[in-house]
Amino acid sequence: MPLGIERINARRHQPNSRIVFIKPLEGPDKAFAQDFLERIAAICHPVMKANHLSIMSLEEYEPNPEFVGRNFNAGEVIQLVLKAPFTGHWLSFRSVQMVMMHELAHCMQMNHSGAFWKVRNQFAGELRDLWGRGYTGDGFWSRGKTLLSGQYEATTGLEEVKPRSLCGGTFRSSRRKRKRKAGDNKPKTLTYAERQQRRIARRFGTNGVTLGDDADTRVKLEDGKKPKGKPRVAGSARGRELRAAAALARFGQQKEEQIKKEEEQDSG
Repeated sequence: MPLGIERINARRHQPNSRIVFIKPLEGPDKAFAQDFLERIAAICHPVMKANHLSIMSLEEYEPNPEFVGRNFNAGEVIQLVLKAPFTGHWLSFRSVQMVMMHELAHCMQMNHSGAFWKVRNQFAGELRDLWGRGYTGDGFWSRGKTLLSGQYEATTGLEEVKPRSLCGGTFRSSRRKRKRKAGDNKPKTLTYAERQQRRIARRFGTNGVTLGDDADTRVKLEDGKKPKGKPRVAGSARGRELRAAAALARFGQQKEEQIKKEEEQDSG
């Protein structure tokens, strides 16, 4: 499957190879809701296959006056409302199928833009073609009848329910990074040399003096000879010699200061 997940322990054949899990709500009507969702999954299989769509979980959502379907993470979870909120009547089978086309379109276009409605109308047209051919699914679902089929005759259309919104929205999990809009301040990409300077500044501060930068000190370290350029990199032999000379010079200066201090103490 495109999702990279496939059920291998299913107790029976699934109505749609591109939907991994089908989950009705718990309750006395669970068997009918399971059958309802499986029939929805079966009839939308050609649409999903032709458009390379996959769903991790198709779920029933509790009746409410706000919406009849919603989509999470571009098809990771699609939730459909199967009952009217106040009467408890089952919604029209075909109207829920059309809501499913709406939510499948969100797998390709997350917002309700013009591009989304173009995709949604395409899926709706493909579904109407399936209705015209009398298609209900493959295998067991191609019969179009189940033990619960009689209950589909007493259903309620969306025009009676009148939800405030057909779609409850599309959602992305917070782990995904938001794409930067045009004009946003993009972080500056630092060069290797700039990153090195930042590391040195964090560790040693910014007020240090590079060994050999002072001209007089360089002449003194070179035994009175004026060098033409700066010392080579720290790992070179010349760099090691300069560091050793600087250490000896500091040591000699400290020794002179100590002798001078001792003489002052003796004279005092």
